[in-house]
Amino acid sequence: MQMQNQKSIVKKIIIGSLLGAAVFIIIAFMADYKKVAAALMDFPLKLWPFILFLSLMNYAFRLIKWDFYLEKLDIKIPRLSSALIFFSGFIMAITPGKMGEVLKSLLMYEHHGVAVTRSAPAVFMERLTDVLALLFICASGVAFALAGKSGGGAAPGTGAGGLSFESGQLLSLAAVAVITFALIAALSSRRFVMGVLKFMERFSFIKKHIVHIESLFEAARLILMPWPLFYATFLSILAWALECYSLYYIITVISPGLSAPPLELLLFSSFAYAFSTIIGALAMLPGGLFVTEGGMAFLLVGLVKLTMSKAVAATFMVRAATLWFALLIGIFALPAFNAYIKKAAAGRAA
Repeated sequence: MQMQNQKSIVKKIIIGSLLGAAVFIIIAFMADYKKVAAALMDFPLKLWPFILFLSLMNYAFRLIKWDFYLEKLDIKIPRLSSALIFFSGFIMAITPGKMGEVLKSLLMYEHHGVAVTRSAPAVFMERLTDVLALLFICASGVAFALAGKSGGGAAPGTGAGGLSFESGQLLSLAAVAVITFALIAALSSRRFVMGVLKFMERFSFIKKHIVHIESLFEAARLILMPWPLFYATFLSILAWALECYSLYYIITVISPGLSAPPLELLLFSSFAYAFSTIIGALAMLPGGLFVTEGGMAFLLVGLVKLTMSKAVAATFMVRAATLWFALLIGIFALPAFNAYIKKAAAGRAA
């Protein structure tokens, strides 16, 4: 990479890290920093390897998706180079909406001669399928909650229409899955997508970007077909479910006395993680800072019934294991990629 670009990345990392520290301090003081610190200190260090392993599994599923897209787009680069480029993109995790991940396209162009227009659809579809997965997780939590409420006036263990409480919730989750698959099928339809974009042209703040969005969708036609879209979304659901489970696991450790059934606690924790991640991305702040942390903490208080101090502690821990761990991997991956490229170039010159 050019020295100027590297300096720009370092500057973004420093600014993002300072913002992250500021967010931590502000929210901790708002929630009673002494209790937050106590909750953090009480979390056993021996459990951190498992938490980080869940994040690594998330990255593994997403790497499989990345390689799948490159293969579908007929982009042939060495597997090790592909993996290092993928992990180098993590260094841009603190850019607004993770838009900085276009770095992956720039690296492929600079070192493998792959035109940005060829690789950009892979980066775009990565983000799109991640959003679909997070929406699926959010909808699952909402459906579970609504199914529970629908049985509120019925006899114990039964819901509306005589269904058991558990059956009603399972049917709701099945309905969410069907709706998600229908949405995926719609996105794979060129007529549907172009119709939506045509409708969006009515909004002036979107109209100026429509041409670029249309071009991106056209370039991504091959990976917008039903099978690639279903498969990639499935991988995304597996990946993000692991990070949601990470939050759930942290909660069960720092607050073992919660009365909610495990499945309810898991789905509500997952909703808190997925929804706050989405609104953090929409806020277009570096790494979704403050919006994601604040949203997650308040949702954990409202849905999971954690105290504010424990909710803030759980939020900080899961963000450390996801956002900041990913950034750390990116910090090591980018120099490793540069070293790999230099070694490969030296080998060709010999």
